[in-house]
Amino acid sequence: MPIRLARVAVILAAFVSPLAPAQPTDPAPIVITEKLRADAAALAPLVTSELARDFLDATSLLAEPAPRVVYRNREKGLAVSQRVFDRMTTEEQAILSPRQCPPQFYYETGYGSPLVYVRLLELAAPHAARDESRKLLDFGYGSIGQLHLLSHLGFEAHGVDVEPMLEALYSEPADTGPVGRGLAQIHTGQWPAEPALRKSIGGGYSIITSKNTLKAGYIHPTPPEGQVVDERKLVKLGVSDAMFLKSVHDALRPAGLFIIYNICPPQNPPDKEYIPWADGKSPWSRQEFNDAGFDVLALDVDDQAWVLDCFEKLGYTDGKPREQAAKDYFCWYTILKRKD
Repeated sequence: MPIRLARVAVILAAFVSPLAPAQPTDPAPIVITEKLRADAAALAPLVTSELARDFLDATSLLAEPAPRVVYRNREKGLAVSQRVFDRMTTEEQAILSPRQCPPQFYYETGYGSPLVYVRLLELAAPHAARDESRKLLDFGYGSIGQLHLLSHLGFEAHGVDVEPMLEALYSEPADTGPVGRGLAQIHTGQWPAEPALRKSIGGGYSIITSKNTLKAGYIHPTPPEGQVVDERKLVKLGVSDAMFLKSVHDALRPAGLFIIYNICPPQNPPDKEYIPWADGKSPWSRQEFNDAGFDVLALDVDDQAWVLDCFEKLGYTDGKPREQAAKDYFCWYTILKRKD
């Protein structure tokens, strides 16, 4: 599913041709793997589980990507890699526009550090089965960074997203398949609404996660009276709520975990446009989860304190006092376990 949360803005490294002389005022190019290792060291004091620590340590194994170009047409929902673009006709190429994707974009895709995902692993660790199969599905993955880190830990890490640009961006042979000791695999489309996608993603997952995608505001918006919801900004599951939850349940192995984690900006006042992604509580009730075959281990738990600690470490709060930053970021998580 699309991840349209207005997450923390990240200044992307400028793409500079190696043939062009550097200008004195040009910022130094960011070596993204070095940045991620430094960020991991900064976040290390915030985690305690072995799984979370190993995830951060795996930044030392990440490969530095080369700059890439993706050609896209937003209105038509098209995105292709350079390789595909070069094989197209002139007429086909004419409707596409190039987007330069520097190395930082490869891991952050404009949404911020994939290392924030460590919190989901920290939350999962106390509840995960000891005979962990290490098969994980990230719903609305948005960036391949966390999938590569998980793969280096030996996970079979799958990500699914409707955004076609991700498939075009991660189209080189080394992007997917065996990565380190595990596997990183991406899927494009509307899961579980598309039968072919259900088949390719399969089941037997020990953990299914969703970060910043399954939000009440996206799925079941409740704007104040008088505010209009822009349907283009919502997440369309393509199936009923009951069918979606059943699909998650069935894709998990017995005692598998389903974790929903949502970081949000403040909601607009009633006289301004409703922001769907500002309502990050669960789209479903405890009863709905129970009916779908889940034990509810945590429901809409406030995790703002951890997010503020994390964002301060990553430099996202721009040095604001904590009480001011607390007006800018909110967070809730839900943890479920398949009953049988």
